[in-house]
Amino acid sequence: MKKELLSIVIPCKNEEKYIANTLNALLMQPAVTFETPILIADAGSTDKTREIIDRYRAFLNIKVVPGGLPAKGRNIGASYTNSEFILFMDADITPGEPNTILEALNLARARNLDLVSTHIHSTNGNFADNFLWHLHGLASMTKIAGAYAAGMFILMRSSAFYRLGGFNEQIALGEDWDLTHRIDPDKFSISKSYINTTNRRFAAQGYLKTFLQYFMVAASSSYRQRDHKKYFDVKFN
Repeated sequence: MKKELLSIVIPCKNEEKYIANTLNALLMQPAVTFETPILIADAGSTDKTREIIDRYRAFLNIKVVPGGLPAKGRNIGASYTNSEFILFMDADITPGEPNTILEALNLARARNLDLVSTHIHSTNGNFADNFLWHLHGLASMTKIAGAYAAGMFILMRSSAFYRLGGFNEQIALGEDWDLTHRIDPDKFSISKSYINTTNRRFAAQGYLKTFLQYFMVAASSSYRQRDHKKYFDVKFN
C-alpha cells in the first residue's frame, strides 16, 4: 500500500457552528488534496455536524470514524492512517494562511523533525486572548518547558506517534501535553505560520479559570490524572 505524506485527524462532537469553516479552510490548503485522508472522529454528535460533513465528501477525502474524548478520538482516527505525518486538529480551527500546513510539513521534512506546531491567533477574541496565545507561542519557541504542541495543531511524524504509544486515553485534559512533551526538544519546532481558533473556552469559563487549568496541566502530572470530563460539558454560546 502506498504511504501517503499526510493524514488529518479531527475529533469532534456537536460542532455544527464550526466544522464547515474548518473543512472550507482545508479545501484552500495546497497541502490538502483529494488524496489526503481526513479522519473525523465523531463522539456521537446530535446536532447537524454529520449532515454538514456529508456535504464535503465530494471535495475532500473524508471518513467519519467513532470518537470519544479527544485522546480516544485522535487514536482511533490515527489507526486508519498510513502516512508519514499525521496532523491532529480541533474542529474549530482554521489555518490562518494559505500555506500553513505546507510550511509545517516542509519544516518537518527539511529538519527531520518529529513534531511541528504553529502560532495561534484568536479570530473573535480581544487583546487578552491574543496576548495569552502570544505568550504560548513564545514559550513554545524558546522550549522553556521542552517540546509542546496544543491539540489545536499537532503535526507529528507517525513513527514517533506510534513509538510513544499515541495519546493516553486515561487523560481527559492534557493528553496533548502528555504526548508531545515526551518528544525530544531537538526534534520539535514551531512553524512561522499560524492557525485561527475561537475564544469560546475563555468566554464560557473565564480567563482565570481557563488559564489555571492549562497551567496545572503543564505543571502537575497528578492534575492530569484527575477526572476532567466536566471540562467537555461546558456549554458554548
